[in-house]
Amino acid sequence: MSKAGFRTLGTSADVPEGYVMPYYLEDRKRRVSVARIKGWLYAFDDLSTSDGAPLSSGRLTGTVIMSQCDAACFDVITGEPVGGPAAKPLATYEVRERGGLVEVELGSA
Repeated sequence: MSKAGFRTLGTSADVPEGYVMPYYLEDRKRRVSVARIKGWLYAFDDLSTSDGAPLSSGRLTGTVIMSQCDAACFDVITGEPVGGPAAKPLATYEVRERGGLVEVELGSA
């Protein structure tokens, strides 16, 4: 874990352009995904708020990710639902690349 509450998830190479990489945080019992879009990284809860399906298995088009199960769509930048049955937004997190690593700020436990 690095300073300011950021924690390392993996290497930058694990998240190529247009890809979503899921991470399971054992201590938080939480799944977080990181997407790279136009060179920028975005971190968000991996499980859909509408049906609990893993969004990392869904389809990423631009900044919108669609659940493979119920077609709920979310903007990965804001977490807001933008289509389908979802009404509740996803949590999003500050994410950065430092020294070839992907780090995310999850806040307090």
